[in-house]
Amino acid sequence: MRPVIAIARKEFMSFFFAPVAYVVMASFLAMNGFIFSVILAALSRPGAFSASPMSVFFGGTMFFWIFMILVAPAVTMRLGAEERKSGTIETLMTAPVSDLEVVLGKYAGAVALYLALWLPTLLYAIVLRQYSAVDWGPVGAGYLGILLVGLFFLAAGLFTSFASRNQVVAAILASGILVLLITLSILAILTTDPFWKGILEYLDLWGIMQNFGRGVVDSRAIVYCLSGACLFLALAHQALQARRWQ
Repeated sequence: MRPVIAIARKEFMSFFFAPVAYVVMASFLAMNGFIFSVILAALSRPGAFSASPMSVFFGGTMFFWIFMILVAPAVTMRLGAEERKSGTIETLMTAPVSDLEVVLGKYAGAVALYLALWLPTLLYAIVLRQYSAVDWGPVGAGYLGILLVGLFFLAAGLFTSFASRNQVVAAILASGILVLLITLSILAILTTDPFWKGILEYLDLWGIMQNFGRGVVDSRAIVYCLSGACLFLALAHQALQARRWQ
């Protein structure tokens, strides 16, 4: 575990030596703050539908998914691609660490930064608590959903980063994969065939996040997100091993 922790710490700290990290964090918080204010304004209008602002915030709008499609690749695109381009991956691969430890360490660093991005949004719930009652159960479930979807998306981004030599290419490939995953949610709505509808509803990330936002924690959703993360981590491991033998 020590090599994994050391690599994760290095990756997490290195994010803050690059200007892109501050751009991503500032943009993420500014846009999330703006969207949350829009949600509050919409729900406070006369005749607006009754819903918790936090439940709408947790995946209830397209903006949430746009953020995820942009943020996950931005966090992971440099993890493997930049090291391959600069040649530092060769040094890392000759160090006394296994390929699996490299993958897990870089992944842990990306997850830590992802959580750091979302941590300030807890202030939204705290501010709401000053003006109305807040059900902390759905709030906790919503953040659990954000964690699970993030684990899934970051693993996909890590795979494309190890499979690419260019950061931009890695980000584009990761965004394409994430768009396809979100498209399954649209297909779940449009499909009428009972067989395919059942499968697509299981893969419906939008519906999964809406359930988490309402406080519904479904074990099938947890299994799906963790299985997807493990799949892409395994692909990232294979991509790194292929690089070793080139």
